[in-house]
Amino acid sequence: MSQIKFGTDGWRAKIADEFTFDNVRFVTQALIEHLNETGLAAKGVAVGYDNRFQSEDFARTSAEVCAGAGINTLLTSHSVPSPVLSFAVKDRGLGAGIMITASHNPPEWNGFKIKEEFGGSAFPKTTKAVEQHLNKLQTSNLKLQNKSESEVTIFDPDPEYLAKIRSLVNLDAIRSANLRIVIDPMHGSGAGYFAKLGLDVTEIRGNRDPLFGGVNPEPLPVNLEESISFIKEFALKYSKELTACIILDGDADRIAAIDASGRFINTHNVFSLLLRHLKVNRKLSGDVVKTFNLTNLIDKQCAKYGQKLDVMPIGFKHIAKKMIEGDVLLGGEESGGMGIKGFIPERDGILAGLNLLEMMAYEKKMLGQLLEEIMTELGHFYYDRMDLHTDKGPETVKKLTLTPPNEFAGMKVARVETLDGLKLNFEDESWILFRASGTEPLLRVYVEGRTPEEVKLILGAGENFVNASR
Repeated sequence: MSQIKFGTDGWRAKIADEFTFDNVRFVTQALIEHLNETGLAAKGVAVGYDNRFQSEDFARTSAEVCAGAGINTLLTSHSVPSPVLSFAVKDRGLGAGIMITASHNPPEWNGFKIKEEFGGSAFPKTTKAVEQHLNKLQTSNLKLQNKSESEVTIFDPDPEYLAKIRSLVNLDAIRSANLRIVIDPMHGSGAGYFAKLGLDVTEIRGNRDPLFGGVNPEPLPVNLEESISFIKEFALKYSKELTACIILDGDADRIAAIDASGRFINTHNVFSLLLRHLKVNRKLSGDVVKTFNLTNLIDKQCAKYGQKLDVMPIGFKHIAKKMIEGDVLLGGEESGGMGIKGFIPERDGILAGLNLLEMMAYEKKMLGQLLEEIMTELGHFYYDRMDLHTDKGPETVKKLTLTPPNEFAGMKVARVETLDGLKLNFEDESWILFRASGTEPLLRVYVEGRTPEEVKLILGAGENFVNASR
């Protein structure tokens, strides 16, 4: 067995390569060792899974290992979004949750996410402890005590989750606004949840497809050609009504959107819209937390609203820690994970999407209109990202960080930051960030600029910079 490492959120690997039934058993047993060590095993474990290839079989295997260790084990009766499993852990007072999912990774991948008793992703100290137990198990003659499936309790986590969501969003306002809503769960486990909440929606790509229609289940424009075409035609049919498309990733913990014109509302835009809605329309209080790779527009909004802003390394676990420790109104990351006050310290694409719809209902405007209002007042920011395939991402970023340039893409570097990767900030508030992915063998290049042309220029220079440093 090769060394198993937990990344930004969980352990992920290619199915039948490293992600095998034996390895799932090993990782489960390592988690059990940690739960026994901390006294959490007595509280029980819940296991859930997404729509990926054989996810239900991997989940059942993991659940049987837990049951074999004498732990009270719950297994979801169907595929579920990650936040649904997370909420079940917190709501039922369990010691941990296991979510079989690779989130937005390509179809050939699967993964193992640990959810802690507070209802969110495992903190680094927990995953480090599990890895240490894994190292010990690798050198031992492990005999797993699997029990029959009959000793695992099958349960449906939906009723409690849906009840909680109903308490957090004004669904009546959304219904009475007669919004024309398209939901694109990208063949993932978020399919059907908006309808379960009693909303009249049109769902596309809602069937289970382990190949995700030939794209990655990540809400980026390259994966959304079908959705953009559909919403444009759909909006023409209902040209006098408010229309939007909410997009969820493979396990529904991340979100993006498309407005009636076919305009992609990226994750930076979603955060800005949610912040305005929660502060201005809902009049809620609390701090704001963003990851290192999110838009500077958020800084300007927080300055306007008089809100404290914390900037964290990439990974929602860092935001979750802040949500547990203090009064956080909204926390979010570039990949689309948004955590909202009143829920668990976890990202939830369904809850975030409902808040966007609630915003449209309250203000009676399209998402694109609302975003333009924010940018007209505070400044326009544009964004793009490039993912470069490499197994040496960390080494390359470390090399770049040793000698950061004073000028880049013909612009003076005003400030260098190394909170998570290498970030070059320019005088006009544009920036570029180089960072190795924590979930895939990629080096990510993130760029924000004041015009689309500037973004393209900086991104091209970033690619050349990386290639010259390899």
